[in-house]
Amino acid sequence: MKHFWMILFAIPLFAQDVNKNNISLGMFDDKTGFSFIGYTYNIKQDEMDEFFIGVGTMIVGFTASAGWKRYYKKSKLSIYSVLSGQGVIHMGFSGFMPNASLGLEYNLSRRTQVKIGGIGLMLLDGASSEFGAFPYVGLNFLF
Repeated sequence: MKHFWMILFAIPLFAQDVNKNNISLGMFDDKTGFSFIGYTYNIKQDEMDEFFIGVGTMIVGFTASAGWKRYYKKSKLSIYSVLSGQGVIHMGFSGFMPNASLGLEYNLSRRTQVKIGGIGLMLLDGASSEFGAFPYVGLNFLF
């Protein structure tokens, strides 16, 4: 009977949708923007599209994001783009930052990826706006 209860509680853990949670480490991020550590959750996911929400931090700043990731080629080396909107709080400054990125994703294993690409953004704080483009590189862990 004890084994029956263990099986009953363990099945839901393994029956959950896989790869809905992502943790990114690296220099900036395609989904969470200016962050060294980012977490995203895929709300809706199919073969070529992901809709996500996420948060990121660069120790002195914080971002909250929501967006869409589209794969153009999905294999061991994938090509994709991301469109997202982010709320940014950084050392007393806060604003909205829409961005677009184009990148390559190389699968090291089933749950680990290396991402590299470029991100273009526009920072809006109500009084002014600034534009910029930056490269990004990082590791992504799926679970």
